[in-house]
Amino acid sequence: MSGALAPILLVLCPTDDPVRVTVVVVLATDADAKVDPKLVDLARQVQKRDDKLTGFVIHATEAKSVAVGGSHTFALVEKQELKVTVARAKDADGRVSLTIKPPGLENVTYGCVCDKFFPVVTPHRTKDGKVLIVAVMAKPCTAGKKKD
Repeated sequence: MSGALAPILLVLCPTDDPVRVTVVVVLATDADAKVDPKLVDLARQVQKRDDKLTGFVIHATEAKSVAVGGSHTFALVEKQELKVTVARAKDADGRVSLTIKPPGLENVTYGCVCDKFFPVVTPHRTKDGKVLIVAVMAKPCTAGKKKD
């Protein structure tokens, strides 16, 4: 009977495939109005809460594969760090649960959809007064992945 249950258990168990986590480090300012074309939508959303921020540039981007249950700490700017933990594998709705610890904020746990960034405006200001924003995406997608 255990042989008959094995295929069912394999279908019900979540995958332990690593999740590709991408972090984009954005610096925002009120000193100019230059907006990186890739950040137009992000700038529009941030400006709904803080219309004084008019300039947005990408400072850095890093991607890392993180195992389910594992963590990775991303270097941001001026020795600031963002810890990302993959809390849960992709669920039936296609969401991966992440817990992030942005600089100056408490842990944030959320479910994210493939190819969608979750932006967080942090309270950190750089030495030259720029606002640190982090945008996090998890990509659990395995579409096109060959199975042996």
